[in-house]
Amino acid sequence: MATDYAYIQLRPDGNRYLEGQGNMPGTQPLDIKLSGVPQWLVAAPNGAGSLWVAVLEDGTTQAFQIEGGQAVETAFSLRSLPAGAPPLLAVVGDQIDLLASRSDMEARFSHPVPLGAPGRMAFIEVGGDLVVLQDGFEAGRLSVDALPDARLLVDEQERVLLLTKPSTRYPHGIAGDELEATEITLLETLPSLRVVRTITIPGRRVVEGISPIWADLNGDGQREIIVTLSDSDQGAQLVVYDGSGRQVAAGPAVGRGNRWRHQIAVAPFGINGEMELAEVLTPHIGGIAGFYRLEGDSLDLIVQTDGVTSHLLFSRNLDMGLAADLDGDGQPELVVFDQPFMEIKALRRTGDGVVLAWQTPVGGKAVTNLAAVNTGGGIALGVGREDGVLRIWPSP
Repeated sequence: MATDYAYIQLRPDGNRYLEGQGNMPGTQPLDIKLSGVPQWLVAAPNGAGSLWVAVLEDGTTQAFQIEGGQAVETAFSLRSLPAGAPPLLAVVGDQIDLLASRSDMEARFSHPVPLGAPGRMAFIEVGGDLVVLQDGFEAGRLSVDALPDARLLVDEQERVLLLTKPSTRYPHGIAGDELEATEITLLETLPSLRVVRTITIPGRRVVEGISPIWADLNGDGQREIIVTLSDSDQGAQLVVYDGSGRQVAAGPAVGRGNRWRHQIAVAPFGINGEMELAEVLTPHIGGIAGFYRLEGDSLDLIVQTDGVTSHLLFSRNLDMGLAADLDGDGQPELVVFDQPFMEIKALRRTGDGVVLAWQTPVGGKAVTNLAAVNTGGGIALGVGREDGVLRIWPSP
């Protein structure tokens, strides 16, 4: 029986874009009281509805089935996670669990990823090794000096992309610690585990984040590797590499240090379906949403609009923004928050700019990632609040 997986970042390639259509903002939300404050939220299609799992600040979990506009807490007994550890939900028929390597050496702020065949997964050990397991037994290991909180990305060929060689040479520290990667490493896992490519970040720059976006930005059928590079002189800049590790293009730099760009999603945001990259510039100090297009060797900033945010300062949660057609008009929106995290704001590209497509109240302050799931009947959206409540907008 096939296993379905639910990722915090929606897709295994790190691109926070969900296909399908929703019915926002007209959907009536459900508020579900939890036994504590949630930190993470994941959702998967399940039967005629959806299954939602909240991970609380202490690592304990609660699961709910949403169907027919009603929420019912499930009887599933899910494992607890170390406090702060991110989840990856696995659903096999009527059985669910959080994917785990069961190794005492698993890096706390990362999580394993499935690699295709049943029982096959990869994870990061505390010392920075990348380990492949098959049915619980070690099938490969490489010393790659992984970023301790790196998110492993996986493509259709079961290759793994991750951030490596951590450094404190740019101690901005806005995403949980002052360690940032100075390399990007691509590995094959079939027929054996080996390093295919290493991209070394030059000078005093670092990759400011926990993973790239690994998506086809220019429509040529090949994935690009998109990262935010930062240093104390010119600040943050979006940079695009091709699969060979060659820098293809770079967007504008902020022009000063301690100013971050939060890359969120690659999606057909354009009115004619043009692929664009969405970010939020300086999300902690008057966040500005921006949309880019890759034209040849140029990454052009097309349009910006202010008054939004997508990240809580000092948090490892980089998933408070996503792209999806949540209002069902045929064009995806960039979905983020207002500055106090009290309203969800959806931004739609127009021919010459960007407009507020819709907004809806959270009912309190949002503290988890934005979670979404395509149930087959439409997209459902959810977020956890600091008052210990899940607010879920069910699918149509």
